[in-house]
Parts: sequence; C-alpha cells; structure tokens
Amino acid sequence: MRIDAKTLGGAAVAAVLVVGAAAAGIGLVTRDSSPSSTVAAAEPVGEPRILRRSPRDARQACRLDQAGAMEWIVRSAPWGRSTGLALRPRNSERCTLSGTPLLSGVDTVTGESAPIPTGAAGAAGALDARVPRQFPATVDPGETARLEVRGTPCAAGEEPRSYRELTVTTGTETIPLPASRTLTGVCGAAVSEWFVEPPMLYAALNATVEAPAVLRRGHDFTYTVTITNVYARDYGWSSCPVYRLGLAATAIGSWRRIVCTREGVDGHDGVAFTLRGRIPSDTEPGEQRLTWIAATSSGEAVIADMATDGTAVTVTG
Repeated sequence: MRIDAKTLGGAAVAAVLVVGAAAAGIGLVTRDSSPSSTVAAAEPVGEPRILRRSPRDARQACRLDQAGAMEWIVRSAPWGRSTGLALRPRNSERCTLSGTPLLSGVDTVTGESAPIPTGAAGAAGALDARVPRQFPATVDPGETARLEVRGTPCAAGEEPRSYRELTVTTGTETIPLPASRTLTGVCGAAVSEWFVEPPMLYAALNATVEAPAVLRRGHDFTYTVTITNVYARDYGWSSCPVYRLGLAATAIGSWRRIVCTREGVDGHDGVAFTLRGRIPSDTEPGEQRLTWIAATSSGEAVIADMATDGTAVTVTG
C-alpha cells in the first residue's frame, strides 16, 4: 500500500478546538515581573495530564444540509486542531452527529463511483490512543465534528485499488471530501464514527515568550517566558509548571518541570523564567514559530502567545 502526503492511508493525528480562557482577560500587571538573568533549572518529567472539556450529552441531530464543506485541517501548534478531516455544521444550537458514514469514491481504473469496501476488521489498526475523542460528536455552533478515514492494506493475493473524488454519506446527505484527499493502493478503508476532540481547559493565566530573532540549528539558546495573572484572584500551584518547547506543532524537547520556589502567581502580578532550549540539527531553515505549552499542577494548560500561534523566529544553518 503506497501512502503519500496527500493520501488518507495513515492514521490521522489529534485535533483540538482551541478556546483561550485567559486570552480575553483584562487588567494590568502592577508588580515587578522582570526576568532574572539566571537561567532557571528544569528537570525532565513524563507527559503531564492536561484537563479537557467533559463529554456532552447527545442533542438534536445536526442538519447536514446546512453544513459547510468538509475541511482538511493541518495542525499549526501543539494546542491547535490537528491534521485531519473536519465538518462544521451550521446549526444555530448545539447538535449531535453520530454513527459511521458511508465512504464512496471513484475507482481510478474503472472510472465508476461506488461504496469503498470496509476491509478486514482491524486491518487498519486501532485509532491513535493519544488522541482525545468523545463519541458521539456533540458540537456547539461553529465547532467542528471530526472523522478519520484510513486505507486498509491488502492481504496476500488481493489486488490494490485507488480512489479519488471521495464522499461520505450520513442519512440522506452526501458530503464531498477535499479534492486533494485520495486513497491509493488499498483494499478497503476504515471509517471512524463521528467524534469531537474536546478542547483543553486553560488556566486563568497569560504567557509570552521572548527569544532571539535568529536561532541556529544544532545550537542552544536561552529565552524568557513571562506568565501573568491579569485577574485579581491569586492563581496557586502545588508544584511549578511542566512545559514543552516546540517549533509550530513539532516538539523540540521533552516535557520538563521548572525548578522554582514560587507557589503560584498573585493577582495582577507576573513571574518570569529564563530557560534554555535547543534547535535540532535537522530543522528546516527558514521562518518558524517557537511554541511553548505548559501544564499547571491542577492540569490546566498555559499557552504562550496563543493569538499568534507562537513567537516568530528565523532558523539558520
């Protein structure tokens, strides 16, 4: 089975709908939050648990005659919706998409459109367990329902086939997939049920990163992350935040815990940490977005520069 960058033969990656809790906060940080020139220590830890929105009860069925076109989303940040298929119903109220749609396509050899076989049970493998999914897809207005379509490999003696002009049918409505999506060299397809990937729960904190404008591949650098509390209520933690640095959606280091003595961030206050990072030697040179995500001890996420999908940097050789 041949899979290329525009083929739905591989497992889709997680998607997350982003709603920033702290981004809309108003107020002024009135205390001194200037960074220290000392680089803070950070110890490696396992991946933290980040809280997500609780599952929702099923509601009225979404009207797919009011849905927008199926989208192919490419993940741009660790906290963003990840690469995969998405459909945005246009209902004015919360609604539910459930069940498994029927996948059809045009056979590239015969030129005929027909349902695509589902393939042997489990042939495509299990869905990625790292992806948070809630079934069915109960969505609010503007929120996307997700779907995974994966090609199934051929058994010995089977002849692989390829399909274009893919569509999915739910009830009486047929929705085309983006024209760039194809199935190549498969003996069927595995289609998931409609699901929603619940958004992270965000701490009532803002964060910004200051880093050198130019970073070199294979070299260390230091940067400063400032975490601010624009609200009057103190934000406490039992241990210092666990964070991971990235370039766009790709992690460039392991999860690490800041070694600090702070017990949180007081209301209308801020705290700054100077940390160390490294650009991998195989990073593609050019313009990039430096991303920083952290989890507090309560499991809430802190995102740096969410509005701009990270901090603009240039990577050189």
